Amino acid sequence: MNLKEDYHIHTNYNDHSASNLTVKNIIKEAERKGLELIALTEHVRKTSEWISEYLNEISEYKGKTKVKVVTGFEAKIMCNGNIDCRDDIARDYFIIASFHTRYYDKIIWTNALKRAIENKYINVIGHLAPESSFQLDTKEIEEFAKLINKNGKIVEVNAKYKRPPENWIKIFSKNGVKFHLGSDAHSLNEIGNYESIMKLIKLIA
Repeated sequence: MNLKEDYHIHTNYNDHSASNLTVKNIIKEAERKGLELIALTEHVRKTSEWISEYLNEISEYKGKTKVKVVTGFEAKIMCNGNIDCRDDIARDYFIIASFHTRYYDKIIWTNALKRAIENKYINVIGHLAPESSFQLDTKEIEEFAKLINKNGKIVEVNAKYKRPPENWIKIFSKNGVKFHLGSDAHSLNEIGNYESIMKLIKLIA
């Protein structure tokens, strides 16, 4: 993991980020903070109508900054394990898959996570943690570690939600799972800010 990389940054293409969270301002803030790589990963749905505008805006700045800019999206994991993202977008861009709905059912949740991990278009599992209504034991977490490794996925250490939980990180780390950092920034000051998760970062071997 590299503290100068941030693989999870939102923009003002949604209705709950800061209005000044433009692509231009994100890149300027990343430069100011000395970051080496950022991934722009706006929330996406199959019905999103702003995708072309978003992609065009990012392309205007690629190659014009010292910061490497990765174009991506964050897609919701649905109850059947599919993601709420068009196949052509998932195929061509960096994709974080995350739970954004509570299903209140361990079987539904675990099956959905398995399907997401097995999805060849998904690069990263974002802000991973079980729902509050259930827990997974060590053996179950180890099985997910094996599946993650088999499918070449990265697990995000997320600053906004302080996830995954400590025991998941310890078990994943012991089993060779690869991690990277994501601020899940919805404002400029959150970009590349990992102060809240230094304890989690230190757990990773």
